[in-house]
Amino acid sequence: MTKKKREIILVLILLAAASAGFLINQAMHRQPAARVEITVDGHLVQTLDLNQDADLIIDGANGGTNHLIIQNGAAWVSEASCPDKVCVHQGKVSMNGELIVCLPNRMIAKIVAPES
Repeated sequence: MTKKKREIILVLILLAAASAGFLINQAMHRQPAARVEITVDGHLVQTLDLNQDADLIIDGANGGTNHLIIQNGAAWVSEASCPDKVCVHQGKVSMNGELIVCLPNRMIAKIVAPES
């Protein structure tokens, strides 16, 4: 077998593996979300229904805050006291298993599907 054929086969195998991973990820997150669980410093502080609009300030660790908005079945952080604002730039989440993470404030908002 020539080197070119081996490279083509390797590329096809890598594409198949990537496609399989993508499909598995999509299947795992396909469930409609029901609620968002908010933890601060590893402790569950609040559970909110994604079907009810909400606008709240979450007090994080070390005096930090995150402004969480729930609207139209999605949740997002619109403002944060942290210096990097990664949590703000994560955008809206609405599918099972998606997270919004603010490391400086030690806040995690996790989307959770309904229990079967």
